[in-house]
Amino acid sequence: MIKVNGIVLFYFILNLVYCLNNVFRKNAYILYSPKLIKSSKPASRRWSTSQNNDNIVNLSKGENSIEEAYNNNIASKYNIKNFAKDINDNIYIETNRRGRRIKKNKHLISLYNNTNIKTSNFIYPLFIHEEGNEKNETKLEGIHTYNYEGVVKEIEECLKLNIHHFMLFPVVNDQKKSIYCEECYNENSYFCQTLKKLKDKFAHDVVIYADVALDPYNVYGHDGIYDEKKREIINDISVHTLVKQSLCLAKCGVDVVCPSDSMDNRIEQIRKNLDFYGFRNILILSYTCKYASCMYAPFRSILSSNISHNFVKNKQSYQHDSNNYIDLNNVEKHIKEGCDIVMVKPSIFYLDIISKIRSKLDAGTNVPIAVYNVSGEYVMIKNYVKSLKKDLKYENEILTELFKSYLRAGANIIITYFAKQYGLYMLDLYEKRIKVDDNSSSNFNIELTL
Repeated sequence: MIKVNGIVLFYFILNLVYCLNNVFRKNAYILYSPKLIKSSKPASRRWSTSQNNDNIVNLSKGENSIEEAYNNNIASKYNIKNFAKDINDNIYIETNRRGRRIKKNKHLISLYNNTNIKTSNFIYPLFIHEEGNEKNETKLEGIHTYNYEGVVKEIEECLKLNIHHFMLFPVVNDQKKSIYCEECYNENSYFCQTLKKLKDKFAHDVVIYADVALDPYNVYGHDGIYDEKKREIINDISVHTLVKQSLCLAKCGVDVVCPSDSMDNRIEQIRKNLDFYGFRNILILSYTCKYASCMYAPFRSILSSNISHNFVKNKQSYQHDSNNYIDLNNVEKHIKEGCDIVMVKPSIFYLDIISKIRSKLDAGTNVPIAVYNVSGEYVMIKNYVKSLKKDLKYENEILTELFKSYLRAGANIIITYFAKQYGLYMLDLYEKRIKVDDNSSSNFNIELTL
């Protein structure tokens, strides 16, 4: 009897060990083991539920993106702190600073490189008109306005010169200008439709920057909404309109929005709304230090945005004062608010500003610095060369000296109407169609990476 009970007890213990082993294998994370691999029953994982398997099937069919599947099936099950929900109820981190935004493609990454002059560091401003002509002349020698077909040809020529960055400005017909500048956020406008088509055509071969300001659409020519009774630019409703404009441009496919208006707090409001509406990878290039200057007149003549019909005859109430450095405070402020690139405009008379910004950034957050070689400076150089009766080669040597001064001061990016002209010059140097006299030439140390 004792022998029989011992046998029963032995089998009971054996079965208990077997059951516990199965339970352990079912609920634990399984590490690599030859014995387990030979098992006919696949190891079970905590994530290997029927619901998650269905998600994998759906993803393989291309019905949802990874992000959509995560937000629809996984994120809702967990209550994690410090994550916000956007307009589509998708989770995101509510932060103004995203270092990865400017690393999203090789052309944006190239903006950090500033040891030598390279066409990959140029941004080329282009003007879009609504007329049937492919291109029209402007008061800037060699600069034109383009319709869609014309700007496509211009971009294709620039891509051959390794110029991939284009800043687009609208030339708006007078009948579409208004007090409240409603045309600036009209997705069906010729300008917005051109942006969509350009992005569809060129995709990641180009980086499209779009100006965010109200002056092209404003009957008064100001960068903000002008109140005739109060005789002032109304900041907050201007920012409200600029946010709508930025969202419209983002929907049209631009890579970078460029607030040039100089209104208070517009960077933070644009960043928060872009993030909320799901445009978290859209960059902001802030006109951080845009000075009230006499050097913008040729540009304003192209856009027909000269100030008129109002008491406020200049932009000194919102653009920066060149008498002091007080507006350098905007640099750190705009970076905290979410801008990805800071800018100084104009350029030639403001190299000290670039240098001071570079010193500030070296001690903290590092973002690229852009400098805008503006229309008045373009005319100055053109007229200087004409007065000396010199040729285009001489003009390009002046540009080499000028561009190197920007880089020495600390700039990474050069916005210039000379971009295509200088790109052709670099190509001639590369193919040795231009003779360089000696090593002391100002052409020395141009990086020929076409």
